[in-house]
Amino acid sequence: MDTEGAVEAPAEAGRVPEPEPFAVVPEPEPTGHPDVDAALDRLRELPDRPTGAHPDLYDGIHQRLQEALAQIDRQDAGNQDAGAQRTG
Repeated sequence: MDTEGAVEAPAEAGRVPEPEPFAVVPEPEPTGHPDVDAALDRLRELPDRPTGAHPDLYDGIHQRLQEALAQIDRQDAGNQDAGAQRTG
């Protein structure tokens, strides 16, 4: 039998390799807005969910951030209106 140029199979041939560990998700820095911080905190759930469930998690986080930012905008607009009434 001619084995010249043949590559020797590793001892673990046929064994499924272990998946790479999930990338470490950095700890989000507090923003000072509890609703925003709560939404960002949900990113910690990624390693515990299958990849197919990630889009739903991202959509939920995005929705919460949109709601939190809209609320901040409404508060800012209310503060500007109150200031205009005092000076007007």
